[in-house]
Amino acid sequence: MKISELKNKKIIHICIILGIIVIILVVAGIIMLRYQVEGEKNLPFEISKIIVVSTAEGNEIDAVDNNRWNFNVNQNNDIYIQIQKNDQYKQNSNIKNITFENFNIQKNNGNGAEKIKLYRANSEGKIVEDDAHLVNNTLNYKGAKENNLDSLEILNQGGIILLRSVNQNVCEVRNNDESIIHDGTLLAKGNVNPEDLKYTLTFDIIIETNRNIKYKGTVSLVLPTGNIETEGKSQMEKTDFSDVIFKRI
Repeated sequence: MKISELKNKKIIHICIILGIIVIILVVAGIIMLRYQVEGEKNLPFEISKIIVVSTAEGNEIDAVDNNRWNFNVNQNNDIYIQIQKNDQYKQNSNIKNITFENFNIQKNNGNGAEKIKLYRANSEGKIVEDDAHLVNNTLNYKGAKENNLDSLEILNQGGIILLRSVNQNVCEVRNNDESIIHDGTLLAKGNVNPEDLKYTLTFDIIIETNRNIKYKGTVSLVLPTGNIETEGKSQMEKTDFSDVIFKRI
């Protein structure tokens, strides 16, 4: 009987140990799944605001039939990204790098994505549409003592980064109106279908701190914002970033 009792106790102990292991694995699995869904809950730095200003602008081209106005029209979207320190994060931390990468454009009508270019701001906080400020697949700002966007530096406690997404040569405007305004109403004069302008711009943001910890999230923006064909200029402000999940990489 004693041998039998010892065997039974051993089996019970093994079952208890196996049960504990199963519980630990289940809890660990739940935590990992939750992290994949929700990401980091207490980032040292975070995106606090994104403002998008959409409009259009004409560039003069050769005259035809003695028209007073002859323009190629670009549709512009200025994107202001504000990154600031998280007040709930109690440890001392500085920005080491802010990296933008994996830019992707998805056109609603599937055509014309190659005409959409991305530019960055100069030291005066203005967009310069030239090759030196053209953004390709990666853009990196280093943390510094002050903002200098032309030198790709951002204040190490946070700042604002400005980008411009330009949909080039979406139409031509040729007419003899008494006056003309360089804004989104040019698109109506060029008989542009608003749905043909729509596209989604997505990109990753990587926030790296001086502790060499990197957090990566993906931002998605539908452009242009608003009804610029009639309003001329439209602005969208985004402060809810529950759709941008940051994870350590």
